[in-house]
Amino acid sequence: MIVYAFLIRLLSPILLLWILVEAVKRHGGLRFIQQRLGIAYPTFSNTAIPPTWIHCASVGEVNAIAPLVKALLPNQPIIITTHTPTGAKQCDHLFGSDVTHCYLPLDWTYAVKQFLKRLSPNCLWVVETEIWPNLYRLSHQAGLPIVLINARLSRKTLNSPQWLIQTYQQTLSLVDKVILRSPEEAEHFQQLGVPTERIQFIENLKYAMPVEPSQLDNPFANRLGDSEFVVAASTHEDEEAQLVAIWQRLNRPEPLVFVPRHPHRRDAILKRLAGHRSEIAVDSLGDPITSQTRYILMDKMGVLMPLYTHAKLVIMGGAFVPKGGHNLIEPASVKACIITGPDMSDFETETQQLLAHKAIKQLHNWRQLEQTLTELLDNPTIRQQMGQAAYDEVTSKSSVLSDYLDALRPFQTRKIQIK
Repeated sequence: MIVYAFLIRLLSPILLLWILVEAVKRHGGLRFIQQRLGIAYPTFSNTAIPPTWIHCASVGEVNAIAPLVKALLPNQPIIITTHTPTGAKQCDHLFGSDVTHCYLPLDWTYAVKQFLKRLSPNCLWVVETEIWPNLYRLSHQAGLPIVLINARLSRKTLNSPQWLIQTYQQTLSLVDKVILRSPEEAEHFQQLGVPTERIQFIENLKYAMPVEPSQLDNPFANRLGDSEFVVAASTHEDEEAQLVAIWQRLNRPEPLVFVPRHPHRRDAILKRLAGHRSEIAVDSLGDPITSQTRYILMDKMGVLMPLYTHAKLVIMGGAFVPKGGHNLIEPASVKACIITGPDMSDFETETQQLLAHKAIKQLHNWRQLEQTLTELLDNPTIRQQMGQAAYDEVTSKSSVLSDYLDALRPFQTRKIQIK
């Protein structure tokens, strides 16, 4: 902890500059700056029922906890914190005024104390795993039970320098419960000193996400009518260019729809694909979809589910570059035929479960992708079989939400005590 405390003080000017840059870059506005610095929070101290505090890094984590939040509302006040403006927008999209969104303060003692005093939560649930030493220490001192939900540890975390490993161990010793999304993760948390009796396995919370009719209705999907298309979901840098090269060689009649993981990359993508600009329709620019359109760039949030529903095939991004892959459960829940790449390290258990049921295809490289696209795009029977197998695997996890509610119920009872 001593090294961490020294570093966070030393880096304070750089962190302040970073906050300002992020506010401009991500369009976070004044509230983003203020709350990241520990000011301008709403007050909950006078409410009859202390709020449950759920921390989500960004959009993916917000989506994951949606069924949990909706199960708790309206009887339980809820605060959701995120790091990013896109996470804030997703909170507003999913929950509106039913929850209170705040940006998580930087891990400065003063900023965290201000957050706790103003919002007076009765517990802290951290989605997946973010280890912030001052946040955990001060929350623990204030009497908040701390629970990690849908927890996992990356290889990068486990391979950290020894001083950082010791900091993680000291921080995780303050956690009351770790709810794993994969049984293989238990050993990782034990390596960082979490006692076995504090560890519990429940399937990935994302299995609890219901598919609502409103999610499947999207004006863009309606614009395509009955036209067939292929979705490249949550793509990262270089994936779009590689896919365009493959599409050019295959000369497929179906448009390829790109949904980049980070919509603000639009201009960078268009620059990289400048030679194909006449063939690209950009949704945010209102470009018309014509007979000449071969590629469609969807640079908006919240469009994947309707596209998954109607797509001929889904190519999962973030897996053909070293990003750990993205959520396979969403397309599987609408019977999509799914192809993914070699790096699914962030969804390893889910990938193996789907592979075991022949519900997806995981490929090693771009060359294999080209071959597999040729095989699948003209074989509706195999696509249908894969989609049905994926759907069956997802719907077999029907008890996830009730299991979570049972596991979390004991950790909503304590009163906060700010010192």
